[in-house]
Parts: sequence; C-alpha cells; structure tokens
Amino acid sequence: MSTRYFVGIDLGGTNVKAGLVDEQAGVKSKLSIETEADEGVDHVIGRIGQAVELAVRQADVPQSAVTGVGIGSPGSMSHKKGIIISPPNLPGWHNVPLRDRVKDVSGLPTVLENDANAAAWGEFWAGAGKDIADMVMFTLGTGVGGGVIIDGRLVRGHFDNAAELGHMIVVPDGEPCGCGQKGCLEAYSSAAATARRAIAAIEAGGASSLKSHLDAGRHIESQDVERAAREGDALADRIWDEACYYLATACVNMQHFSNPQRVVLAGGMIGA
Repeated sequence: MSTRYFVGIDLGGTNVKAGLVDEQAGVKSKLSIETEADEGVDHVIGRIGQAVELAVRQADVPQSAVTGVGIGSPGSMSHKKGIIISPPNLPGWHNVPLRDRVKDVSGLPTVLENDANAAAWGEFWAGAGKDIADMVMFTLGTGVGGGVIIDGRLVRGHFDNAAELGHMIVVPDGEPCGCGQKGCLEAYSSAAATARRAIAAIEAGGASSLKSHLDAGRHIESQDVERAAREGDALADRIWDEACYYLATACVNMQHFSNPQRVVLAGGMIGA
C-alpha cells in the first residue's frame, strides 16, 4: 500500500504555517508565510491554499498521495460545521465556513479544529502522549489553551468548545479575563498576564529591577519577569510564583476531573 500524506495548517493572525506529514508522523516539509489578514477573508483563504500547495511541492510527493488538510485555529468554532465563529486574531471574521472554503481552494478533504485541540492530538498521536489513553495538555503562550483526551478520544463537548482550560476559574472574582469572566487561569498564568501583572505591580509602587524597563520606554515581557525572578527580584518572583501556583492548581483540578495518565505542558512559557 502506498504511503498517505496529510497537510497541517496553523492559522494565525500574523502567519500561516504549513507542514506535510506521513502516516507515521514523519515531517516531510514545513513552511511559514504571512497571513496578510488585513486583506480580508477571501485573501487569507487564498493564502492557505498557497501554503497547502507549497507544502506538497516542497515535500516532493505526488498530489494524488495527499489525503487531506487539517486546520488548527484559535477562537470559538464549530468543528461539526467547519465554521470559525469569531477568531480573536482575525478581526472581521464572523461565522466563516473555513473548512469548506479551504476544501474548495485546495481540492482536498478538509477538517477544522481548535488549535489547542490539534496540538494536544499531535502530542497524543506522536509525542509526549504516545502509547497512553488518557491525557490533558495545557498550552501556555499569549493565552492559555488546552486539550483533553479520554479513552483515546478528543473531548469536544456538545457545542464543540470543550477543554477551554485557560478559562477555568482559579481565583473566584479575581483578575478580569479577556473572555469576560474574572479569575481565569489565563488571567494569571499566560505570558501576557504575567507581563501585565508585573507592570501593574510596578506602576502601583512596587520596587523592582524591571522598573528601569518602563522608565526607558521598553515593554516588559514574561521572559523579563522570569529572568528577574531568577536574579532575586522579589516582585518578579511573586508574580512568577503565582503564575506557576495557579497552573499547578489547574493541573490538580484536571487530575480530579478526568484522572489522566499524563499532564503535558507546552507553549512558549514552558521552557522556563
């Protein structure tokens, strides 16, 4: 039997990333092109089509061997209908039938998935969750995403928006979150929140070596907070410790909820 290949698309507000993999999760090509989101929906869908074509061409595999396209995108969506409802990184997109539009431009069967779910499934299939049946994954970057796999099945929920782990409440009536709730994990443990909370503490009069960043007009990022904490800055250490504490709280909550064999942490902050 000939090898089958699949194209994966990561749709972001800045870049469209694409890769072609085989049935054993072997990566045959990967690339990134600018999304050019300000050009509108039709233009971006065309860019996705270009990314698919480039991924196949760079891998030098026959088009007939490519079985389908999978798209990972942030924001609320309907997996069943293949519709992006209102992605935060693509202003002006509302109820876009992305799955069918990409199928039309690529000529390939297409599925649409939440990006954190897609990341979780990738780790479950070929990475940190390989050879287990139950896994929870948190992705920590600008926000906090998640994916839950129980008995080898990805949990999507009735409205296709299950496992929004960043929006579990870890501090009742706590810090406001961009989702409209208060006290979400994302409001404490994401990269954006870690930086924002450090800035707010300094502006409120807290002593910190990071104040020189603000005085010089430089933006404070989460890595600055982590570095200052390691160097003994008490304010940064408190903010960083709280970010880790609430992430640990969420991990314990998920252990009680689904009793996974493994909790996997991913994303830009995890290296710290």
